[in-house]
Amino acid sequence: MRVAVALFFCFFISENVWADDYSAVINDIETERVADQYVVNGDIAYKLSPVVKEALKKGISISLTITMRLKKEGLLWDSVVRELKLVYQIQNHALLNIYSVKSLHADEKNVFSTLAGAIDYISRIRDLPIVESSLVQEGQQYYIAAKVSFEHEKLPVPIRPFSYFDSQWALSSDWTLWPLPN
Repeated sequence: MRVAVALFFCFFISENVWADDYSAVINDIETERVADQYVVNGDIAYKLSPVVKEALKKGISISLTITMRLKKEGLLWDSVVRELKLVYQIQNHALLNIYSVKSLHADEKNVFSTLAGAIDYISRIRDLPIVESSLVQEGQQYYIAAKVSFEHEKLPVPIRPFSYFDSQWALSSDWTLWPLPN
């Protein structure tokens, strides 16, 4: 019994060690004040595993959510001023040999001839309004917290359990922080 438990923990720990091989990495977030609001520009690098690419080729869609929070620093804890969620669903349409990206947050659909084109589209955030400048108080410190989350629950039921334990499905990023310029 001890051997089985030890093997389980070795397997579980080794999977977590390799989780960064395939993931999303938020490389850069920049905020600037444009007229009466702050806008966000950012770049995200997605490293899809062979298993995810194969699933996409077979018509299984994957969903990713980019969460951005504008937070105000506080004495004991930070408060969330505004939260935005960008939700994307990527799917391959084999008969047409195209990839579609549904932007569920904006109710848009874009079509690309390659997976690289689809990934490039969701990798760039440009001129996204995050908050009106009237909500930002002088003398307070604010920052943007951003994270990419892979939506395991949107996978087909037979694949879902494997996606939680296989590092090739670990496509989420860590929280990344950037200051909001005054």
